[in-house]
Amino acid sequence: MKFISSCFKTFSAVVPKFLVVTGLSLAFAGCQWGDQIEAIEQPNPDDFTALYSDTTSISISTVAPDSVMTGSSSRLFFGRYKDPYLGKMHAASFFQPSLGESSIALADKAVYDSLILSLRYDGYYYGDTMKVMNMSVHALTEDITLKNAYYNSNTTPYEAQPIGKISFYPTPRPNVNNARRDLKIKLSNTLGQKIFDMAKANLITNNTEFINVLKGIVVLPGASDNGSVVGFKTIDANTSIQLHYHTPDIEGVTKDSTVLQLAALYNQLGGDRSQTALAKLPHTIRVALPSAQTQNMSFIQAGPGIMTRVDLPTVRQLKYNNYSFANRAYIYIEPLKLSAEYPFVAPQTLYVYLCDKNNEYIRSAGYPVELSTLSGAPVTATLTNDLVNNKSFYRIDVSQYVSDILRSDSEEIYGLLLRTSAISTTDPSFPDLNTEFSKGFNRLIIGNQANQNGKLKLELYYTTVKIN
Repeated sequence: MKFISSCFKTFSAVVPKFLVVTGLSLAFAGCQWGDQIEAIEQPNPDDFTALYSDTTSISISTVAPDSVMTGSSSRLFFGRYKDPYLGKMHAASFFQPSLGESSIALADKAVYDSLILSLRYDGYYYGDTMKVMNMSVHALTEDITLKNAYYNSNTTPYEAQPIGKISFYPTPRPNVNNARRDLKIKLSNTLGQKIFDMAKANLITNNTEFINVLKGIVVLPGASDNGSVVGFKTIDANTSIQLHYHTPDIEGVTKDSTVLQLAALYNQLGGDRSQTALAKLPHTIRVALPSAQTQNMSFIQAGPGIMTRVDLPTVRQLKYNNYSFANRAYIYIEPLKLSAEYPFVAPQTLYVYLCDKNNEYIRSAGYPVELSTLSGAPVTATLTNDLVNNKSFYRIDVSQYVSDILRSDSEEIYGLLLRTSAISTTDPSFPDLNTEFSKGFNRLIIGNQANQNGKLKLELYYTTVKIN
């Protein structure tokens, strides 16, 4: 008799009933009229034992890709803060305003007023928004549209002298009317007057001529800032360069403006981890850093693209126990104690993908493969807040994963990658394109099984059958 693990999802009285019905069907199928039917012995329920274990070893390590694609993002990202576990983090945005298909049309009597950079908050923030932020705006010296793709570690040359500066308290949350707020930065009058005069002389009639005047802009956080990072909308008329002017007439003054929206953008996201447990983290996804070498912790962080790899090195031993099969299995994770408090809250959801021995995604039709449940649904783990016991945790359903390990005769090593957002289905070449993993800094610190300040275990429900 052979028991296949996926046939027994939970142990109950259904199992012996199923065996009885199957036996009866086979017995009656072979009977002829007049044959004497012998009594069929029903399996003894005492031969089935449902067991639970949470002592299986779990191996965790930290991996980081060479880079994460941050071009064509729907979020303009800015700020700087210090994370007690991950070091000094920063975000800067490089973008190019565009005339589009139009031109700047000015009346002969028009008079220049100001050049404004307007940024509309999109609601995202990470860190302490009660601290002052310092922003400096610089003109780029190269056209960012000359490259096809940009990643979190890229940069573009810019002028040292800023064309605008502001100190402010960020207000990323909507106001009382649930409307998004805007941040406005007054830019250099020298640049504004130049653009205005050239437009008035019909020297800026298309986007190419405008780029010759202003190739683009970068917004940089203050070098000593230690507060938060915030996000701004990119596809919005309120995120733009605004050329303001007025025209005197008989009835008074008519005020007007020309709005140049963003046409190209990428975010630079990074940090200094030199004084952290991840100081020796390799800059290649092919090499994982075991938690034993990072103070018994592993890490997940959006932005720089850090992920935790999970392996179950000893669960395969269950297949060598005759007549034993797994019913359900869950990885239980509690964030490292005191690591997920304001302002560094834990992500609401974890997403899980299969990876090979080199930490590369297992792919199907070019796209990374998600871990699935026994029913075939993608596995996600939502942060549960247990207020009664004062703890928060994730439970990752790895029943199908454990079942696959036990049924496989291959010794090929497959692991799991944990991250803070789903992978993009737009282009298999750019799995992080415009995902939260490429436009945020949400992070999670996990203690390994030797770390007393965290909790990590495999909850394994399985059944053994006694054969007489």
